[in-house]
Amino acid sequence: MALCSTWVPSHSTVFYCANCQEMLTTECLLTDTHHKHCYVTLREAANQQLENIKGRFKMLEPQVRNVCDVKQQVSAAKQRLEDAYVKIKQAIICQYEELWMLLMKNQEQAFLILEAENESLNQHLTQLVEDEKNYHQKSEEMKNKVQNLRKKKKENPVILLEEINTLELSLMAMEDFYSSVKEIKFDGERLRALEESVKKIVRKNKEILPRPWEYSQNITFNKNIKHKDLKVSEHGSEVFLKGSCSCLSKGQRAQWSSIVANQSFKKGQHYWEVEVEGSKSWALGVVEQGWEKRNLDRPLGRDRASWSLESDEGDLTALHGHDLSTIRCCNIHRVGVYMNCDKGQVMFYNVATGCVLHSFSFSGHKQLLYPAFSLRAEANCTVQLKIRRMIQEYDQFQQHNDQNDLLGEHSNSEGPDSGAFVESGEVRSFSEYETSSESEESLEESK
Repeated sequence: MALCSTWVPSHSTVFYCANCQEMLTTECLLTDTHHKHCYVTLREAANQQLENIKGRFKMLEPQVRNVCDVKQQVSAAKQRLEDAYVKIKQAIICQYEELWMLLMKNQEQAFLILEAENESLNQHLTQLVEDEKNYHQKSEEMKNKVQNLRKKKKENPVILLEEINTLELSLMAMEDFYSSVKEIKFDGERLRALEESVKKIVRKNKEILPRPWEYSQNITFNKNIKHKDLKVSEHGSEVFLKGSCSCLSKGQRAQWSSIVANQSFKKGQHYWEVEVEGSKSWALGVVEQGWEKRNLDRPLGRDRASWSLESDEGDLTALHGHDLSTIRCCNIHRVGVYMNCDKGQVMFYNVATGCVLHSFSFSGHKQLLYPAFSLRAEANCTVQLKIRRMIQEYDQFQQHNDQNDLLGEHSNSEGPDSGAFVESGEVRSFSEYETSSESEESLEESK
């Protein structure tokens, strides 16, 4: 049985409030909390509770008998999960192979154009050498023709003019050539256009790559730095807040309880995901170092030292100090948080759709930043948040890969290029984990 919030240890309990389902002392009866409520003796309350438990268990018995073997259901569910995992992994492999082939084809064609243009320009430059040799020879011939024409001054002027015109055309071509080779250049416009085209492809890809989940972190709740009412699971990935049975007065709402993560960041890019479907009122985001010393009984986002996405009975709001933005979105089960310390950016994602819910920008920030979380109690139930594990530990990573070595043998694509591509992608993910882990600092070390 729960105790009244105004209960004093030195006072003995005398009554039980049937409305609030709490044991009361004489002091409790003097407050307005239980005004006009129904009271019974502790013995009567115990008998009523016992009968209630017996009734509920009696109703549960048929369900226990009718439920199929849990072990069989779990086994079947695991098989469905494994089938889905293999199918989706193969689909992802195929998608990356297609992307890889598109890039390879584009690269191959770009190099073909590059080689052809380079060869063409080289041929042009080589031709200049041959042309110079020819024009040099023609210049000697022209010199002799000019001397011969001077000797023919008294001959038929019509024939003389025709020869002079022919000679002039050759002279003009020679003048143009020697004028062009004073400073030999080549036309690199096509080469530069090809380079710009490839740059444009890279820029377009950078608009969508890298994806936030490429910077995934394994985040855990700090069991030592939290509100007193919060309970953290043994592995540190879940936090619970039990609802109070106390009746709140009209307009009064339960208080918030906050907790920070063990990890902190000052540079680099980081990403983590949180399941929020276990609560209607929650907040998650990042806080500056020191925020936890005075704000564990408050939600995130109410000051300039925290940035948060908050759900208030399902209504989403982005908060930072006095800045408030309402977000139209429903049915959020998992939220992704991306933080770029170098660019001063925090972004919240709806993991199911990949859509950005809200983003914050800050500049010139030099303090450590911690993932942080808040919960507000709900009457007669326990609410929770769960941080998803994003990256396998090394031993699990190796073991899981060993178990799936034969995946490629059952796929339709068995080329050596695709296998190497997938392998490099998996190894890169683990190396990113090792690199990002080096940037983490525990909250205890920072103090």
